[in-house]
Amino acid sequence: MEPVRIEQGLIAGKAEESLYSFLGLPYAAPPVDELRWAPPAAPAPWDGVRDATRFGNIAIQAINAGVDMGADQSEDCLYLNVYTTTLDPKARRPVVFWIHGGGFLIGSSSQDWYPGGPLAQRDITLVTLNYRLGAFGFLAHPQISPNLGVQDWVAALEWVKRNITNFGGDPDNITISGQSAGGAATRALLHTPSARGLFHRAIVMSAGFEDYAAVDSPSNRRSTHATENVFRHLGTSDIEELRKAPAEKVAAASLKESGQFPPAGQVHTPANLVWYPAADGQIVTEDFSGWAEDVEVMFGVTRDESRMFHAPGGVFPPRDVDPAEVYTPETLAHMARRLGGERADDIIAHFTERGSAPYEALVELSTAAIWHEPALATYRRFAALDRTTYFYDFARHSPGSIKSGLLAKHSAEIPYLFGTVAAGDFYNSVDADVSDTVQHAWTEFARTGIPSSPDGTPWPACDSVAPQFTLIDDLTATKPLDLIATPLCDMIRSQREE
Repeated sequence: MEPVRIEQGLIAGKAEESLYSFLGLPYAAPPVDELRWAPPAAPAPWDGVRDATRFGNIAIQAINAGVDMGADQSEDCLYLNVYTTTLDPKARRPVVFWIHGGGFLIGSSSQDWYPGGPLAQRDITLVTLNYRLGAFGFLAHPQISPNLGVQDWVAALEWVKRNITNFGGDPDNITISGQSAGGAATRALLHTPSARGLFHRAIVMSAGFEDYAAVDSPSNRRSTHATENVFRHLGTSDIEELRKAPAEKVAAASLKESGQFPPAGQVHTPANLVWYPAADGQIVTEDFSGWAEDVEVMFGVTRDESRMFHAPGGVFPPRDVDPAEVYTPETLAHMARRLGGERADDIIAHFTERGSAPYEALVELSTAAIWHEPALATYRRFAALDRTTYFYDFARHSPGSIKSGLLAKHSAEIPYLFGTVAAGDFYNSVDADVSDTVQHAWTEFARTGIPSSPDGTPWPACDSVAPQFTLIDDLTATKPLDLIATPLCDMIRSQREE
């Protein structure tokens, strides 16, 4: 394979059968020393041919999740990767721009969760990236440019716009997409004026919905308060001195103020998170300043989101633990008050009438309050805006997920999207078919703005008169929205309407 020229110089990637991959491409200068907490600056050019066969550094991780992130951690982390099956500048294939999840505390584009080949084989060009996490990317302080993580995404999109034709991509057909924190990132870009025109479609997965109904949502106010505490932990509020502080000390202070540790009697949910893209009036706005009217959006949830966070024995790897040893009626009562507000007693009565065990009740309550009700509120808002939007619910339970009790947990759709559902103890041939459905719908949406099933059946758009959604299960079907708008979601919704 001949070297490929981009604006900084020549690069040499990897060619494996019909797949070309280019890894560790700098889309901005290293945000270190005087560039710590500065907007992303242009990357430096190079002479000769740059090796693009290894992933670039990943952002500093706030915690050890027990997952191989695929590369070393460093503040010098602003790198992206490109996967394609053609280097023909005239190919003009749809581009999917993937933002990884991890609560803005952990995660990387080099995790084995995100192999580029299966999606690129669907005649798209795939871009994945790293960005600043925790307090490195989301401090809120008058002396620091706000939402630096958001500015990283914009800088990467600008790089893609300028360079992607050399990888067979179409700079006029870019779909931003992400799951969990990546979904919140995608939603934030709809509110980012500087991103307007840099993307043409968006897929928001399992985050980035309306504010929570009964719980404080991440906000600039919360980030500002946490920033002041970070400075207190580090012993100074002098920005120049803070830029000299060892990265590991900044990371430790960032974790203390991250919201990762819930109050006594409660359990962690993403509603606790502090380092998060929030409206600051400058980079991210309250209104949809970055969402052009002709930009279609697809968004959705998984059926059993909270089982990811409340698995009694953990997830990486799961351990066989009796839920009753971890989750008690007292835990449920605490969380009903936290997530249900004034409807807490009604929520407890709802589960008591059904005879639900505390663990089963807790995961259902948390799923409804943190994901499903805000997603339904988003459905109603998007439909009222009369924008072209689509809503899905991923509900497939693989054999392995049934055995583990994780079911269609938060992130359950990722292996289906990235094509890693090889048949075995965890997945079977039905999962392979569901993976084909998911990959087809996502890439057709990127290509045309209309998600569809492999047989060509288009998915229903959001509609305020006859609201429907697409259910992704063993089979894919159109269903009325009230199938997911459960009585529990209605109880949570009543807090929003008061």
